[in-house]
Amino acid sequence: MPTQKEVLESHEAEQILKSDVFKKAIENLKQEYIDRWMESKGPEDGMWRENLHKSVQLLPEIERHLRIIVEKGKLTKANINKIRNIG
Repeated sequence: MPTQKEVLESHEAEQILKSDVFKKAIENLKQEYIDRWMESKGPEDGMWRENLHKSVQLLPEIERHLRIIVEKGKLTKANINKIRNIG
């Protein structure tokens, strides 16, 4: 059963994705990881570089999960409206 909570979470996730502060934070974090990755030297830093690379790759996943919440909320809202119109 669709819930109003899902709709509210969808709106919140959408605001986060649109937020300039969020966008800036993600971009700054990505650049920080890349800078540290580029500064690493030698074979002893291999694991460190690998972890930084994985971290850079995970950043878009955060945005993807927020988009999933947004879309789920839109579908839920549509279902709630449909139920209300039937009843």
